[in-house]
Amino acid sequence: MIFHKILWYIAYPFVKLLWLVKFEKPKDMPKTGPVVLCCNHISYLDPVLLELSMHRWIYFMAKQELFRNKLFAALIKFLGAFPVKRGTGDQEAINTGFEILDEGKVMGIFPEGGRSKDGKLMRAKAGAVLFAAKTGAPIQVMAIKTKNQKVRLFKPITVKFGRLIDPSEFQIDSPHSTAQIREASKLIMDEIARLLEE
Repeated sequence: MIFHKILWYIAYPFVKLLWLVKFEKPKDMPKTGPVVLCCNHISYLDPVLLELSMHRWIYFMAKQELFRNKLFAALIKFLGAFPVKRGTGDQEAINTGFEILDEGKVMGIFPEGGRSKDGKLMRAKAGAVLFAAKTGAPIQVMAIKTKNQKVRLFKPITVKFGRLIDPSEFQIDSPHSTAQIREASKLIMDEIARLLEE
């Protein structure tokens, strides 16, 4: 990961200059061990902003469509992204996610399942909750906040850290407990909403 660190130090001042980014300091983010990172999703810049917000590398679950171009696919794979076929229960992507967490790494998921075109929060999918519940990995909630939730050059962006949610809070009896999973997913989105309102 030495080369990744070099990229971090190169990109950090560049991104801060062009997008006037304020990175809040992590509060409870563990320095080691598995973590499921959840954040709202408003632009293609979001993964970069989250990577630059901490010194732990994030392995992002990304939609399969981003891997169609071989050159771009090679780049984002090198940076730790892995593809998922959205809405299909992609078992290969699920297994990759478990491997990342089993190795004590940080897995990034945008729980809404895609970018919000108007900046408004959407309902979360089940993935983040199920990964946390099955592995015991805590969920680090984050939020990307801008004026009108639009990312523009030279317009301030704040990357915020919320609380660390222990999966024991979810009280999920079974991966088929739809109501419990929906309630746990709502807890994540409520925390993101709280960060955006601060």
